[in-house]
Amino acid sequence: MESPSFQEVLFVNNAGIIDDLIREVPPEGIFAYSDLLRTGREKKFHGVGMSSSRGKKTYLLFLEGEPEGALIADSKGELYGNKAVYLINGDDQFALFPLNPAVVERLIFGCRIYDKSHFTTSYSLGLPEIGKKAEGIGRLIIAVKKGGVPAAGVTVKVRRNGQIVGNDISDQGGQVSFRLLYGPYEVLIVRNENDIDVYEFSFASDHQGIPLDLEIG
Repeated sequence: MESPSFQEVLFVNNAGIIDDLIREVPPEGIFAYSDLLRTGREKKFHGVGMSSSRGKKTYLLFLEGEPEGALIADSKGELYGNKAVYLINGDDQFALFPLNPAVVERLIFGCRIYDKSHFTTSYSLGLPEIGKKAEGIGRLIIAVKKGGVPAAGVTVKVRRNGQIVGNDISDQGGQVSFRLLYGPYEVLIVRNENDIDVYEFSFASDHQGIPLDLEIG
């Protein structure tokens, strides 16, 4: 069995530490995930957004209004940083607790989010929205290429409203496919937890079943 890292030993039960810190702190409100991010930035907030459901607790740590740390804890243990952000449910409700900035900085040390593309998009996939149909389900096919050549073995995730709704690995032809509702999404090309490209696009009925090329770096 692989030995735990120093960081894993040092920050075990970080969720319990946060719970102790916010136990006597009145929350400033309850917010949906997207509203939580917007409110944090508007208020230049220092503190913790915490969601609890189905035996799992999710924490987002804010410093000067920006989400700088993330932690998810359940019966299996804790996940930190980018790994935790992947699993945040866009439908979760978060209570927002103010904390001293110096305290938040210490907490962030153990669960820092290095990839901010989870919260801000960075590229365009070049798939213009054709038509305005917002209902129905279709099959999205993406042909991942690198240097014009099909790229096999690439992890591709699809995200909507902060939630991962699809996950696939490109086949020998570089293709991945997803069953999706028509509407706006983000495609994540995941090389590792600290190296992720994000592409915005809108899936319309005109794209149904037609391979769409995506050139990656």
